[in-house]
This record gives sequence, structure tokens and C-alpha cells, in this order.
Amino acid sequence: MNADKTQMKTVFQYVAAAALCMLILCIFFKIWRADLRAPFYYSGDSIFYAMSTKGTIENGWYWRNPAVAAPGGLEMYEFPTYDNAVVIFMKLIAIFTSNPFLVMNLFYLLSFPLITVTSVYVLRQFNLSYIPALFVSLLYAFLPFHFMRNQNHLILSAYYIVPPAIMVVLWLTSEVLAPRTRKFIISVLICILLGTSGVYYPFFFCFLLVVAGAVGAMKFKSLRPLVMAVVFVAIVCTTIVINLSPSFIHAYKHGSLGAMRRAPIEAEIFGLKISQLLLPITLHRIDLFNRIKRFHNANSTVTENDATSLGIIGSIGFLGLLAQLLYRKDLMPDMTGVFHDLSVLNICSVLLGVIGGFGLLFSLYVSPGIRCYNRISVYIAFFSLMAVAIGLENIYRRTKFRSIFYVLLAVALILGFLDQTTRGYRPDYALTNAEFYSDKEFINRIEASVPAAAMIFQLPYIPFPEYPRVQKMIDYDHFRGYVHSQNLRWSYGAIKNRDGDLMQQQVAALPVGQMAERLVFSGFSGIYVDRYGYEDGGAGIESELESALQTKPLISPNGRLVFFNLADFEKSLRQRYPDSEWEAKKELSLHPLLADWKGGFSGFEHRPGKTWRWSSSEGEVVIRNMSQRPRTVKLEMVFATGYPEMDDFVISGLISEQLKVNNNPVPYSKTVTIPPGESVIRFRSAAKRVNAPTDTRFLVFRVEDFKMTEVE
Repeated sequence: MNADKTQMKTVFQYVAAAALCMLILCIFFKIWRADLRAPFYYSGDSIFYAMSTKGTIENGWYWRNPAVAAPGGLEMYEFPTYDNAVVIFMKLIAIFTSNPFLVMNLFYLLSFPLITVTSVYVLRQFNLSYIPALFVSLLYAFLPFHFMRNQNHLILSAYYIVPPAIMVVLWLTSEVLAPRTRKFIISVLICILLGTSGVYYPFFFCFLLVVAGAVGAMKFKSLRPLVMAVVFVAIVCTTIVINLSPSFIHAYKHGSLGAMRRAPIEAEIFGLKISQLLLPITLHRIDLFNRIKRFHNANSTVTENDATSLGIIGSIGFLGLLAQLLYRKDLMPDMTGVFHDLSVLNICSVLLGVIGGFGLLFSLYVSPGIRCYNRISVYIAFFSLMAVAIGLENIYRRTKFRSIFYVLLAVALILGFLDQTTRGYRPDYALTNAEFYSDKEFINRIEASVPAAAMIFQLPYIPFPEYPRVQKMIDYDHFRGYVHSQNLRWSYGAIKNRDGDLMQQQVAALPVGQMAERLVFSGFSGIYVDRYGYEDGGAGIESELESALQTKPLISPNGRLVFFNLADFEKSLRQRYPDSEWEAKKELSLHPLLADWKGGFSGFEHRPGKTWRWSSSEGEVVIRNMSQRPRTVKLEMVFATGYPEMDDFVISGLISEQLKVNNNPVPYSKTVTIPPGESVIRFRSAAKRVNAPTDTRFLVFRVEDFKMTEVE
């Protein structure tokens, strides 16, 4: 009977923790003002996650989506950023609703109480009383990191797996785990869960496992903790490999074309900064703190590490852990060494993540794939807040005035919450909804004007994934079309350097009249223009489209988006071309000539009116004739190096030429016949490397404004 009461009390405590967390969150978010069928955040990465969520609901999983990257469809194998654990969570929510925005909102809201509950659970495993555990768990759930990542980094903001990961790490430092015991089985399950939770949190977990194994080995004078750590690392890595096996299989079959390119310097750009951990949040409620932070930001480089602030209470714990390193005795002897172990894990996490730390060495000599080491701050935050909880536990056990302790802790919770948050963390429902419903109405009008399953070509051309801002367009803004449509197919989303991407890049570079013809022959029914992607607000491209198509566009209520229906233009083309010629042009459009830049060439870059690619001293372009007959084309491009000295520039392969090139662009054109299959044009420059200290690429020459025009 007593066991049942204890169990019921425990369940009640967790339910109460989750309920209190949701109450605080709903009051802070003023959730009664929210429209849960519209996203809390509606730009950039949040739209990418809306696309992924919608695609998962419609297609069963996130790997393939035929409604984007038309006509071929999106294949996410080269950009596997949507974690399997999160997908399962999302699909459970989707049992009750198919609205992707509602699913995202519910997932984001539920991440707060879930983090609170897992944190309370872990702290209770180390004999911390419920009230101190609840206090720091709520502060942990309401980290600035959680609010600043929000739905733009939906996966990272769901860091509920971090406390259980730290529990396993602390078990390794505090005892010798034996196989088949309860703690061992729980640890294995947590390792498997970590392996399905992206890359960053598992990577940091594996690092801390090795540290913990070494600490345990020294503490217990046995290799078993280190062996156990290696076993757990192997379980995590095996799970990651299994979860990413579709990507590995795809790379084996089709090769990797560098859709996700990382450079070691990014470990510096996105590294951890101790100053950001300890300083107040940006736009703090207290003016003095706000001015302190503003001064720091104005005199240092600020990236996403601005989200790593621990708050005053977390900073106290962090400094306490640093002090423990300088003090030979355990500052909290009642915790049998846990406080000391936390201090070791904390400093090792800092050394991994800090700018110029071990993370940079890993990026330089192992892999630059992990670049944002500041994200280890959620581990550091838990270490710091757990240190605070241990300190409170010592006070709690000694105090005779529990009621006063509870009141003071409640006041500290309120002050801590206010210190860690700002009004800017609250979603701007009015602004977001206005933009969201303007887009929704506009897409509905497009859908009503074209046949079901019609393909829509999107301008400006923007590579996918991960591309810098184009004028006022943020990365992934082109997914606005898909997330609002029910039965349309959209061009944006073709993976960089794959055939679909090369086709779009080629079509978008054509003169407007030729582009429209090519799109009609390829089966597209309309052209969608985002005015934010143009320096002139789209005025030039719209004028050209109106002239070529002889039609007026649809315009979104907020004036940002424009749509040109190609139906009338298609009718005029059918009158111009007999059936035989129509079919011939259709065949050529569906089997175009594609230019694939390889060797030393970097990715496609552009600004309005100009495109280019940099290369090292040697590069090549592979031209693929996807039809069954030879095709004659006029190649036009411009060559340039980085210096005024004239240097030899050799073209070989399909073309044989020798030129002299310097930093004054040299125009070049050549008419050639491309046989079926692949043909290669190689470029070699004798110029010296461009001095670009902030660019890690080896840059020697560039090819500008490449055009390949078929000669009929």
C-alpha cells in the first residue's frame, strides 16, 4: 500500500511539474492570442521545418517529397536534418491533426514540459529533493537557448534528451556499471535514443562519455568504466549509421556532390564564447544589463552563440563548478563526488566548444561536419543548474523553516525566469499571421487558376539547401508556396548540383522569352516571383514577363508575391508551332543539356545581373547531352583571375584554346557540337592564388556569366 502511495506521489510530482511549466509558458506566450493553425515563427528555417513536417504527413516520412523540386521531386538523402525521433513524435501528434503548422506548434510547446520532466527525473536519480529539482528544471526548460532557437531550429530546441544523456555520463563517473543491471539497460536505451536525435547532441554525448570513462577509470583504478564508455559510444554511432543508412546508400549509388559543405573555419565562427555564457541576454529587461550586453556585442563577433546565455542563476552554478577545480576538497561533500565530477565534465565541455578549442582541432584534422560547437551550451547549462540544485539541496536539508525556503525559491524562480527571458522571445502573432494568411490566400488563388498537380516555376533561382540571403529573401522562403498548397508542385528544393538543380539554374539564366518557352515545353503552368529576391523589388523581371507573356499577374495581398499564368502563352505557342515541332521542342526541354562544374570549382554564386564560379588552378565542366542526338550550342562565358598580371589560361577537352587572362574580365564564346552523353571542358590557370584570408577555398580564377544557347 505504501509503495502504491509513493508511486502515485511520484506520478503527481511529474504531472505537477509539467503543468506548472505549461502554465508559465502559456502566460508568457499569451497563448490565448495565438492562432495555433498558423506558425509561431514564419521565416527561414521555420518554413523549412514546416515543409518537412507537411511532407512527412503527406508522404509517410521525410526522405522524399514529389510536390517540391519539380519535376523530379525532392530527395533529402543529401540533407538529412530532420531527426527520426522527432519524426516519430510528430507523427504521433499528426494522428490527431493533419495541419503541419498545428503539429509544429504543439511539438514546440510540448518540448518545454518534456524538458522539465526529464530534468526533474534525472536530478531525482541523484537524490536531490523534488523542490530544488523542480526549481532548476523549470529554469533549464526556459533557457534563452530554447526561445532563441524556437521553431527556426525546431530540432535543437527540443533538448529533452540532454538530461538523460548527462545521467548516463554521471553514472559512469560515480560507479562501475555492470552489464544486465537496471542502469546498464537504461543507459543502452538512452544511447539508442540519442542516436536517433540528429548529430550534435549525440556527438557531444559521445565526447562526454569518453571523458566520463576516463574519470571513472582513474577514480576506480579499473578500465571497466572506459570500456563501458566505448561500448556506449559504439551503440550511439551504430544507431546513427542505421538511421542515416538511406543517405549512405544514396551516396554509394549516386556519389556525393557536396550539397552540405563545411569548412573548419566555421568551428571558429560558430564556436562557444565564455563571455556569452556569463553575460546577460541581448535586450535584457534591465537597462543596465542591456547596455552591458549591447557594448559587448558592438565590440565582438556575434553569431548564433548569442543564444548561449546561462542567466544569473546558471552563471552562479557555472562559476561554482570552476571554483571546484581550484579547491582540492569537494565543495558539496554530501553529494559523494557528483559536484566534483560535474566540474570536470563542465570544463571539458568548455574546452571542446570554446573558440580555438578542441572542437577546432576536430574540425581541422577529423571532420568539419560538426561546426556549431556553441550548441554544447545546453550540456553546460544543465551542469551549471545541477550544481545550483546541489547547493540548494544542502540548504534544504539543513533549514528548519521550509515554508520560508519555498517562498524564497518561488521568488528566485520568478526573478530567474525574468532574467532569462525578454518580451522579444514572445511570438509576434499579429505580424506573423498577417504575412501567413496573405501567403495562404495568394496560394489558394493560384491553385484555383491552374489544373490540379500543375507545376510552378519559382524565381529568383535559389540553390537548396543552405544558401545566403538573396536581397530580402531568407533561406527557404521559396517553400512558402508548397506549405500552403494542396495539389500543386513547386520547382524550389532541388538538391544542389543534381540534375534538377542544374536544369533550374540553366532555365532561370535564359532570356525571359526563352525561359517561358522552355517552361511551357517542360510542362510548367506558371511562374511565381518573390519580389524580395530582387534589388529593384522585382520590377524588371515583372516587366519582362508581362511583355513576353502578354498577361497581367496575380499579386499577393501584401504585395510581396507575384504569379504569372502560362495558359494563354501556351495557347499562343501551340498556334506558332506545328505538332511535330512542338514534340521536338518538348523532347529537347525534357532532355536538356546540363553543365556540371567539377574539379576545383566552387559553388554557384550570383547577384542581380551577374553569376560566377571560382575555381582553384584547375577545374572542369561536364556537359551532359541527355538526348539521343548531337546538339550544337553557343557557349558564352567570361574569365578573370585576381591580379593584374597576364597569366596563361588553357582550355582543353571538347575545346582547345590558349588565352592570356588577368583580373580584367575576358569575354569568350565558342560554337560547338555536343554528342550524346558526357563531354568535358577543362580549364587550367597559371595565376597565383587569390589572397582572401577569411575564405578557406583555394581561389585562382573565376568563370562569370556562363551561357549555353542551343543553335537551331
